Amino acid sequence: MHLHNQTIHIDPGSGTWPRPVARFLLAAALLATPGCATLDADRELDITAATARRVTGTLDPADAWSLPVQGESPAWDGVAPLGYDAAVSVALQGDPTLRSALAVIVEKRAWYVQEGLPPNPTIAFGIGAAVDGLSGAPLFVQGLQALSWIWKNPWRVEAAEAELRAAVYTAGEQCVTIMAKTRTELAAVLAAQETLSLDERYVEITQKTVDLVREMQVAGELAQLDLDRAIVDHEEAVSSMIASQHALITAKLTLLGTMGRPDATIDWVAVGDLPPTWQIPKDENELLALAATGRLDVAASWEQVRKIEADLGLAETRRFPEVGLMVQYRDSFSGREGVLGGGEITIPILDNGEPAIAMQNAKLQQARMNYLAASEVAQREVRVSLNKLLEARSRVQVIRRGQLEAAIAAQERSDAAYAEGEVDLNTLLMTQRQRIEVERRLVQQEFATMQAMCQLRQAVGGSFDPVLNDVPEFEIEKQARDDGEEDLS
Repeated sequence: MHLHNQTIHIDPGSGTWPRPVARFLLAAALLATPGCATLDADRELDITAATARRVTGTLDPADAWSLPVQGESPAWDGVAPLGYDAAVSVALQGDPTLRSALAVIVEKRAWYVQEGLPPNPTIAFGIGAAVDGLSGAPLFVQGLQALSWIWKNPWRVEAAEAELRAAVYTAGEQCVTIMAKTRTELAAVLAAQETLSLDERYVEITQKTVDLVREMQVAGELAQLDLDRAIVDHEEAVSSMIASQHALITAKLTLLGTMGRPDATIDWVAVGDLPPTWQIPKDENELLALAATGRLDVAASWEQVRKIEADLGLAETRRFPEVGLMVQYRDSFSGREGVLGGGEITIPILDNGEPAIAMQNAKLQQARMNYLAASEVAQREVRVSLNKLLEARSRVQVIRRGQLEAAIAAQERSDAAYAEGEVDLNTLLMTQRQRIEVERRLVQQEFATMQAMCQLRQAVGGSFDPVLNDVPEFEIEKQARDDGEEDLS
C-alpha cells in the first residue's frame, strides 16, 4: 500500500472494479493450496514483530511477546530508573490489548485455513421393510457432494487473506500507538519531576524572604503588612509544591497503567532528556512521503477494500446454478442391486443474486471512502503535528534565549538590592514570581515539544527511518504453497 505523491486515486463509480479472467483462473489454480496450509500463525506473527521494530525498545517485540503478559520484565525491575526504551519494552509485554490483537492474527490464520477447505460430503442411508409383502428397497446408501465451492472458494480464500493481512497491520499499529503513548507519558513524568524540583526551590526562596522580612519587621523597619504579604507568597509556593507532588504521582500511575503494571510501586525516578534528540526530517513533503508508505492503519483500511472486493466476487457467483453430485446404491428384497448416479441443480430464478451484489457494491463504495478518509487523516495528522512541533520548539527557544536568563538575573539582583534597601518588597516578590513562572513555562514547552514529536512520529507510521517505517507487503498464498512443499517433502 503506497500513497504515491500523497494523492489517492479512487474510482468514483458505484460499479465493480475490473476483475480480469486471469485473476479468477489464478485463484482457481490455488484452490487446493489451503488444504495444505498450516494453522500455525508464526509467519504472520514474525511479520508483525518485524513491523513493530519501528517503535524501538530495549527488547525485541517478539521477545517481549514470548514473556507472560503479567510476568516480570527483563527490561525493568520496577525499582531502577526508568527510561524511554525500557518503558516501551515493558508496555509491549504487558499491554493486554496488544495480546488481544496478536490473538486475532491467530484467529484469522485459522479462518483462512477454514475458508480454503471444501465442504464435507454427505452420506445418507436407510433400512426399510416392504409393507405390500411383495418387493421393496430395504437398504440404500447415498453420497452427496456439492460442487459449487469450486467457483465460490477462491473468493472466500481471498477475503480471508485480506482479513489476515489487516490483522497483522492492526497489531503493528497497536504497537505504534503504545509507543507514542508510553513515551509521551514518560515525558510527562520527567516534566513533573522537573516542576516539583522548581517548586521546592521556590519554597526555599520564599522562606528566606519571609525570614528576612520578619527580621526587618521586628527591627521596626517594615510594617506587619509587608510580612503578611511575604507569608502569603510563601504559602502559595507550598501549595504549588504539594500540587506538583501529587501531579508526579498521577503521572507515574498513568504511565504504569499504560505499561501494564498498574499495581507497581512508584518509588522510582524517570531518566532521559526532555525532549530527547531525534533525527526528524524538516521537510513537510518528506514527512508526508513517510506517512504514505508507513501508515499501518491505512494499510489495514486498504485490506478492507480488498476483502469487500472478494465478497462482491462471491456474491456474483449467486448468478450461477448450485450444482451437486449424487451416487446411490440400492438393494431390494428380491436381491436386486443397483447403483444410481445423478446430480442436483438449483437454478437462480427467484433469487438471482442481484440484491446481494447491490449490497456488496454499496459496502465496497463505503470501504473505498473509508480508505480515502484514513489516507486524508494521515496527511492531516502529519501537517498538524509538524506545526505543533515547530511552535513548541520556537517557544522553547524564546524562553531559553530571552526570558529565562533575564528572569533569573532579575530575581537574584532584587534579592541583593532588597537586602541593601535599594528596592521595595513589591519588586522582590514580583521578580521571584516571574522567575518561577518562566521556569515552569519552559518545562511545559519542553513537554509540549516531546508530545508533538511523539504525535508526529505516530502520524508518519511509527519511525522516521524509511526502512523501518515501510509497510510490509506479503502474500498468504506463498506461505501455504511453501507449507505444502515442505509437507510433501
